[in-house]
This record gives sequence, structure tokens and C-alpha cells, in this order.
Amino acid sequence: MRRFGIPVPASQLLVCADAPAPMDYPFVLKAQVMTGGRGKAGGVKVCRNEAEYRENAEKILHMEIKGHPVHGLLAEQMMQAQQEFYISITLQGVATPTLIVSRMGGMDIEQVSKDHPEEILKLELDPFTRLKAYQKKQIAEQLGVADREDLYALLEKLQTAFFDGGAMLVEINPLGLVDGKLVAMDSKFVIDDHDAAMAPVREELTADRAGLYRYREPEKEKTTITYVPLAGNVGMISDGAGTGMLTLDLLHDAGLQVASFCELGGMTSPEVMYRAMELTLQGHPEIEAVIVVLVGGFNRMDNMATGLTQYCREHQVTIPVFCRMCGTKQEEGIEIMQENGLPVFNVLTQTVAATAQAVKEG
Repeated sequence: MRRFGIPVPASQLLVCADAPAPMDYPFVLKAQVMTGGRGKAGGVKVCRNEAEYRENAEKILHMEIKGHPVHGLLAEQMMQAQQEFYISITLQGVATPTLIVSRMGGMDIEQVSKDHPEEILKLELDPFTRLKAYQKKQIAEQLGVADREDLYALLEKLQTAFFDGGAMLVEINPLGLVDGKLVAMDSKFVIDDHDAAMAPVREELTADRAGLYRYREPEKEKTTITYVPLAGNVGMISDGAGTGMLTLDLLHDAGLQVASFCELGGMTSPEVMYRAMELTLQGHPEIEAVIVVLVGGFNRMDNMATGLTQYCREHQVTIPVFCRMCGTKQEEGIEIMQENGLPVFNVLTQTVAATAQAVKEG
């Protein structure tokens, strides 16, 4: 954000819990980790004195958030915002760069969109002409910002950061109104891996991380599994990408947010199914249910059921696990599931409906 002139709080990177206090109290410690959801996981703490600083630094540096080890701390100046807004430009899941703003900053934007759709303004951006004057006015009216010149200046910097920074997402949440001026109090910047112009920046960031306290590269998965952590409360496992994408759409239509996308890939075994459950559930207390979608062609459903039920027994899984199972050795697989008390279906929509009901009932 600083590279593009966007105002941010004063901050300092820390790599160990023994470092001297980097600024006057109070300040905020933020886990430096390559995933979202830090606050919910306990990775963001206010330090009001030396004792709190030492305790929080030690705890956060030994955390693992969504399977990622914390590899540093950002000590950041505390700011008191008179108002908090949300603003982002994204190309994730949309065909055209889209600017999103809301007066309800500091909250999960997906939840705001669901509960208060009137508080969300979405504008498509032309990459060539970028923000137009009338769009800036729409944004100012939506946010109710008095100092429009300050807002317009920030919008110009934000779109420059997005288009010139090779971004897939530039998000500020919250964008705080501090002493009459807009400040990016917390932000996210996702760089497009395929943007050649940003390759040197990515290499620089990667090199910087390598020396940080306790940092290690995430272990590469030795199976055929593709695992992608997301920001929801339902774990999803499928034996194919196409089936998985269909299931994602159905879950979204049912009002559910997926916590992870886990695809088994290729010829699988009980061990691969066991590992998929491990990736989906271990270290993810936010997950309230798991949906497993299996279509047996080359893969045998009895093998899948064996790996799944073994994991549930050994780890005493208490959250509901719903499985759609059809194809090769379907009858044997269903029998194994039923013997272990796990619900199994052969219709995908029924499986999604059961998952949605279980999450709703808590």
C-alpha cells in the first residue's frame, strides 16, 4: 500500500518474541501468515503494556493458522476511527475488475452482502478508462464521506495499485476515517502469479520471508490431493474437480460458505481418503460440517468408505459428516458407512440439503 501512496498506520516487522517494544503503547500485534482469518484465530492482539506485549508475542509466534505457521509479527500503531468503511477492487470470481464499497467496514463482507445487501455498492471498472467521475460520486454518496477530495485521491491510488501492481485483489477492511482523513487500517493485496512484471516483487517478498522467525515453506502434499483453504465453515471433499465445482455452486446456493476445497485426484485409496479428512479437519476448528462427494469410476467406494470411517473413529469426529456415494462398489461402501453411523446418500442435492440443515441447526 505504501508503494502506491495509500495511507497506512506506522508499523514495524518483528521476528522474535524477545525484540524490544517497537513503539509506544498501546499498539496492535498482527500475525504474519499466508492466509486470512487471523483475527478469528486469535492472531491479532492489542498490547497495552510490556506484560501483554511479551505474552501476546510469544503466543502468536507459536500459532498455526489454517495449517500455516506464523512466521513473523507486525507491530502496528493503534488508531481510533470515527467511521469504518470497506473498499476493494477484485478480479476473483468476476469477469471484469469490480470495485466494492460499503459503509459497514470491519465486518466480513460476505456476511454484510447477505444480511444488508443495500449497504453494498458494486461498480465494474474499465481497465482502459478506469473510474469515471460519476462513479466516484456514487461511491462518495454510498459512503457518506464529507471530504470528497480525500476520498477521490484514495480511489485513484487504489485503482493504480490494482492495475499497476498486477493484482487479483486489493482490499482495505477497515478503511478508517481517522482525524478526518482516510487510512487503510487493515488490508490485503493478492498478486497475480502469472503477471510477469510483478515477478521481481514476488521473488523479493519470498526472499524476505525465508529468514523470518520459525518460517518454513508449507510441506508439499505427497499424494494426488489438491487442497485449497478458503474462508467458510463447511469442509468439502470431492474425487474430481468437476464434481467439486458443482458441489461448491450448490453449497453456495444453499447459503453455505466453504472452508476448503479438497480434491482427491486420480486413482485413490483408503490412505488418500484418510489424508483428505486430515487436511480438511486438523487445525480447522471453524468447520461445522463436512460434505464428501464421491463418484466411483476407477475408484472403489468401499476403499473410500474405509479411509473415511477410519479417520472418524480414530479422531472421534463429532461434527456431522455427509457423504454422497455412487458407482463402483457402491453397495459395499454404503454398508461400511452405515455400520459406522455415518449418513450416506446417492443424490447430490439431498447431501447438500442435509449439510445445510445440520449447519443451520448448529
